[in-house]
Amino acid sequence: MAGSAVFRMPARMTALVTVPALLILLTAAAAAPGPGASAAHRGSAPAATGQHLVHRAQRVGSARSVTGYTSNNWDGYFATAAGHGTDFTAVSAAWTQAAVTCTGKAEEWAGFWVGLDGWWNGEVEQGGSEARCLSGKPQYNVWWEMFPFNNIQNGFTIHAGDHITASVTYVQAAKMFDIVVKDVTSGKTLTKDTPCQPGQGGCPRSSADIISEDIGNTAGGLYPLPDYGKEAYSSASVTNVSGHTGPLSDPAWQLGKVTEVSSGVTKQTTSGLGAGGNSFTTTWKHQ
Repeated sequence: MAGSAVFRMPARMTALVTVPALLILLTAAAAAPGPGASAAHRGSAPAATGQHLVHRAQRVGSARSVTGYTSNNWDGYFATAAGHGTDFTAVSAAWTQAAVTCTGKAEEWAGFWVGLDGWWNGEVEQGGSEARCLSGKPQYNVWWEMFPFNNIQNGFTIHAGDHITASVTYVQAAKMFDIVVKDVTSGKTLTKDTPCQPGQGGCPRSSADIISEDIGNTAGGLYPLPDYGKEAYSSASVTNVSGHTGPLSDPAWQLGKVTEVSSGVTKQTTSGLGAGGNSFTTTWKHQ
């Protein structure tokens, strides 16, 4: 539908594996679910868990170095710096929402997002799109999260094939995170401006992430990963605290390349970077 709608909603590990906080699901027209809300409506996109080094840093193309990792729930790339401190202020990317094939056996849930933090610490400031399977039928939304202060906060419904852009920017003067997710196809935009929240460890901004994620549940496990085929990210951009902006391959930072491997099963894979250093593809392999 043509036109523009802006959604502004109120907000709410220090270890790599945490117990997620109480979920609050907000939409533009609905209040948060009560204590009896179904577990089918609860999910979170927390920090990377189950990290494992695959290979040490090596030069790849124009990137200064790329290090290979596996994670229980992340798949994609993150920019990092040697000190793992306060290093980044912005990250952005674009993608076309992939269609999912639902099995009908159980709830399935995948998230596609950009964000800051989450690899070297247990908090994430993030926004993006999601694909869920409920009763064998796909649903697509945009969302944001300040983990672990809240879990997934739904914005508005989208459709498979919609062109999505997303960015997370830390505005130093206002000491606020500006989370923006736009459905270019419909013209709708989710905008959430929020300061670092309690329990987020000061939001150090030690990584800048572009990730396809196996969404977690409030019991500490993962939902089955729906078959999304491939998700192609483009126009990837990172800005560090010195004000330098560049693609993922920019030698101003190092890269982590992440493959999701859970319980010994490879669930998603990550391609190499495209020629401009600002694009890549993640591929579904297993629930």
